[in-house]
Amino acid sequence: MRLFLILFILFCSSPSFADFRTVTINVNMQRPLFAADCLKCHGSAIDGSKYANSVHGPNACTSCHVDIIDLEKHTKKIHIPAKVDCNLCHQREAQEYLGSVHHTKSGFDCIECHADIHYLGKWDRSKVAIINKCTSCHSMEDYVESGHDKAILRGNQDSAVCSDCHGLHDTKLFHALGRGYSLEAREFYTKACFKCHGDSALMKKSNLTTVAVKTYEETSHGKIRKLGVPSAGCADCHGAHNILPKEDPKSSIHDENLKKICSKCHQGININFTKYIAHPNLSNRERYPLLFWTKVFMFILLLSILVFYWGHTFLWWRKAYWEKQRQLREGILISERLVHIENPGETYIRFKLRDRLFHLICIFTFFGLAFTGLPIKFPDAQWAKFMLNFIGGAGGAILLHRILAFIILVEFFIFLVYCAHFALFNKKRGKTIRERLLGSYSFLPRKKDWEDFVAMGKWFVDQGPPPQFDHWTYYEKFDVLAVFWGMVAIGISGVLLWLPEVTAKFIPGWVINIARIIHSEEALLAIGFIFTVHFFNTHFVPTKWPMNYSIFTGRIYKWEFIEERSLEYDRLSEANELEKLKVSFPNVLGNLLSGVIGIASLILGLLTLVFIIWAVVY
Repeated sequence: MRLFLILFILFCSSPSFADFRTVTINVNMQRPLFAADCLKCHGSAIDGSKYANSVHGPNACTSCHVDIIDLEKHTKKIHIPAKVDCNLCHQREAQEYLGSVHHTKSGFDCIECHADIHYLGKWDRSKVAIINKCTSCHSMEDYVESGHDKAILRGNQDSAVCSDCHGLHDTKLFHALGRGYSLEAREFYTKACFKCHGDSALMKKSNLTTVAVKTYEETSHGKIRKLGVPSAGCADCHGAHNILPKEDPKSSIHDENLKKICSKCHQGININFTKYIAHPNLSNRERYPLLFWTKVFMFILLLSILVFYWGHTFLWWRKAYWEKQRQLREGILISERLVHIENPGETYIRFKLRDRLFHLICIFTFFGLAFTGLPIKFPDAQWAKFMLNFIGGAGGAILLHRILAFIILVEFFIFLVYCAHFALFNKKRGKTIRERLLGSYSFLPRKKDWEDFVAMGKWFVDQGPPPQFDHWTYYEKFDVLAVFWGMVAIGISGVLLWLPEVTAKFIPGWVINIARIIHSEEALLAIGFIFTVHFFNTHFVPTKWPMNYSIFTGRIYKWEFIEERSLEYDRLSEANELEKLKVSFPNVLGNLLSGVIGIASLILGLLTLVFIIWAVVY
C-alpha cells in the first residue's frame, strides 16, 4: 500500500499529469464539452465552419483551453480561463521562442504573429507569407527592393526571406541591436549568407555560383575571420537588406558608394582604396589578368626553384652517402689529402662575432615570422588555431609578426650597409672596387661559380672529381642572393599590406591584391627553401651531420678548411695569412649551445614542413 502511494504521488507531480487530470475530470463530468457547447456563446466571435476547416479543426476547444472543466462556472464567469499555452503541443517552437528577442524584449505571445489562430490553414511553405507577416510590424522598404525579394516574387522559393537570415521562432537577441552590430551578429549573418551562397547545388539551381564565398574566404578578411579575428563580413559591405547588384546606384557596393562603405572600417581612405578587389578570382584570366599572371609567375618561380634545388640536393645526398659508404667499406676513415697534415684539429676564424649574432637573430625572427604567418596562409588547417593560441591569440600573432618583420627589415638594411662598405672601402679584399666585386670574397656570381657548378654536376653522376671551392661556394652565394630577392619581394609587399590606407594614398587598391599574392607565395618559397635545401647543406650532408658548427662558433677546423675550401686554404697559406686567422679551439659550453640551437632549429623546421604538407593534403 505504501509503495502504491509513493508511485501515485510521483505520477501526480509529473508534467503529463495535467493532461491525465483533464481527461479524468472530463470523464467524471455529466458529459464532455463539445465545440457546439462553446459556440452557443462564442458563435458570434468564432466562425465554426471556418474553424472546422483550419489546421486546429480536429481539436476540441478544450484541447487548448484545458482549464475549462466546469461549464456552469464558466458561463456564470465564476471561472475565468487563463491564456492558452501553445507549448502543450508545439513544444519545440515554444522552446525556441523563449530565447528570441520577440519574447525577451517585446513580451510578445504566439498570438501576436498568429492572430488568426482559429482559422489557420496548412502552410504551403510559400515564403511570401513570411514576408507579409514580418512586414506587418517591420518596415522592409530596403528588403523589398533587393534581389532576394524580387526572386521570391518571381517564384524562386530558394531565395532568402526574413526567416532564412533571422530565424523563424528563434530570432536572436543581437539581431535587434541594429547599428550596434555586435561581433556575434556579424559572424551569425556571415554564416547565414554562406548557408545559401556556399551551397553549390542550390546556387546552380538558381543559375548562380559559389565564387563569392570561395573568393571571400581566400582574402585577408576571410582568412583572419576563420581564425577568430574581427573582420568584415558579408553584411558589412553588402548591407543587411538592400542587397542589390553592383551596377544599381542604390547598391552599397556601387562605385559611388564604396568609399563610404570602406570608411566604416578603414578611416581616412581615398578613392584609390576602393579599387581594391574584394572578391578576386585568381583563376579568372579574362576578368583579373594582372592577378592571374602574378599568381602564375609566383607558382612557376616557387616550383622551378624548389624542384631544381631538390634535384640538386638529392643528387648530392646520393653521391655523398654512397661515397661515405664506400670509404667505410674500404676502411678509409680520413681523406688521403688529410693523412699527413699536422694538427688537423687547429681552428681558424671564419665568421666574426658580428656575423654570428646577425645569423642568430635571423634564425629567431625567421621562425617567428613563419609561425605567425603560416596560420593565416592555411587558416583551415587543424593546427592553425592551436598554433595561434600557443603564441597568444590571433591578434597577438599579427602584432608579433609585424614586430619581427620590422626587426628583419632592419637587419636587411644593416646587411646592405655592410655590402656597400665591402665594395667601397674594404681594401683588404681588393685594391679596387672591381677586384672586390669580382674577387673570391664577393657574393656576386663569377665564372668560377659556373665552373664549380658544372664540376659538381659531373661529380654527382660519377663523371669527375668534386670541385675545389674558394671562400664562398656557388650554392652559398645563391642563398645570399636569394635573400636579396626575397627581402625585396616580401619586404615591399609586406609594407604595402601593413598600412593599406596609407598605401592607397599613392597607388590603386588592386596593387594591394598583387602584394598579397607575392607576399604569401614568396614567404612559402622562403620557408620551403630554408627548411629543405638550406637545412640539407648545413645538416644532412653526410660530411656535416648532424650540423655545421661554423656559423655558431665562428671557427672552421683545419681538416675541414683543407677538405672543403682548398683554394682559399692554399692561397692564404702561400701568402702567410693563415697564422693571422688561427684561434683557440671552441670551448665545451660554446659547442654545446651551438648544438642545442642548431638541432632545435632543425627539429622545428622539419615540424613546420609537416604542418605545411598536412595543410596542403588535408
